[in-house]
Amino acid sequence: MRLREEGLLAVRIDCDPLLAPLAAALNAFGRPLIALLSERDGAYLETRARMELAAGLAAVLYVAEGDLPGSADLRQAEAGWRAELEADVLRKSEAS
Repeated sequence: MRLREEGLLAVRIDCDPLLAPLAAALNAFGRPLIALLSERDGAYLETRARMELAAGLAAVLYVAEGDLPGSADLRQAEAGWRAELEADVLRKSEAS
């Protein structure tokens, strides 16, 4: 991998589902990224589908399955954003 040569930052993400706050966080790094994904218990989407979503993001140049030492890990932040979305959907469905 040519991380240094290409100025890439490795980031661990779930992309399950793809959420606007994640896209904004990735763009905020201000440099090209390699998105690293892995299997996730209870995922809505299979890993390959999540990798395809990540590949469509402007800041992401490469997508790989696995991990690299020193990667920025956004998965905990994603879990919080996902919980907010799920709570909002539940709240709206109960109001109907």
